[in-house]
Amino acid sequence: MFKSILVAWDGSEHAERALGEAVDLARTQEARLTLLTVSAPIYAWPGYVPPISEADLDSAAKQILSEGEGLVPDGIPVSGRTAIGSPGVELVKRAAAANHDLIVMGSRGRGAVRSAVLGSVSHFVLNHTTTPVLIVHDGSRETEIPDLEGDD
Repeated sequence: MFKSILVAWDGSEHAERALGEAVDLARTQEARLTLLTVSAPIYAWPGYVPPISEADLDSAAKQILSEGEGLVPDGIPVSGRTAIGSPGVELVKRAAAANHDLIVMGSRGRGAVRSAVLGSVSHFVLNHTTTPVLIVHDGSRETEIPDLEGDD
């Protein structure tokens, strides 16, 4: 049974699907949702001024988080958190620190090769947390299930 569900929230369609699944779970399990929005830091070197300040990143993250909280129906307890860092690392840290029972996140569906090259937040989380993870796929890559009973 899940009582505390952490949802990776970035405002994307993938995150909206994940939030929808998390809301359904929260409703049936009488669970609380926590949405986490993570901003990636901007690395600078001497003489370089990043085009976006950390304060601007934090402000944007809070706006995205507020929009996500607004999508949660009345009657489902929800809170939000923002962080600056690597999304995978921050999700794992938050899940452990707050003893969440489940992490729910969307899948970008980039495929194995692109994920291997670019990295995958869901792959990182799956391999670095002891908290159960629900990855919600977008359904656009549905494949035909083979006939396992041998009927031709």
